[in-house]
Amino acid sequence: MYAVHMARAKTAKAYSDPKRVQLLKIIEDKGLVTQGQLAKLTGLSWGRLQWHLYVLEREGLIKRVVKDGLVYYAPAHLTIELFSAQE
Repeated sequence: MYAVHMARAKTAKAYSDPKRVQLLKIIEDKGLVTQGQLAKLTGLSWGRLQWHLYVLEREGLIKRVVKDGLVYYAPAHLTIELFSAQE
């Protein structure tokens, strides 16, 4: 039971920051997006953006995927579908 509560607490923490919620919404809306695109859309510094992406990825909400030498961020539940549709 303790593990379930800890998992919920971590996920709640991911949603506790308005910038992370904004990032998640952008990634959900666009499907695939680079860190540079996210920086332009949010105005976050590179380091701050990396931290928020790390938290979202750690909580399993987004996935980092490398394609053609570029790193993309995608919603965790759509990663396979997005790359299948693009090929």
